[in-house]
Amino acid sequence: MARQISHGSSVPALEHRVAVLERQVAALAEAARLLATALEGTPLDTSELGDTAPTARQAHELLLLPPLAPAAGR
Repeated sequence: MARQISHGSSVPALEHRVAVLERQVAALAEAARLLATALEGTPLDTSELGDTAPTARQAHELLLLPPLAPAAGR
């Protein structure tokens, strides 16, 4: 999956690749945040301890999403 940047790459192609990578990193960061929040817990939480399955499922689904196309206007 890793692709090398060639000397003949066009600026729009490189911008597109960077935009896709930025979105993938944002999705990974959000998944990590969800998992950390679920595992952290606080004494005020009303959910049962160890009930992180729904959050783990949500994080996993987030990571399975295909890369999004860059937003318009970029």
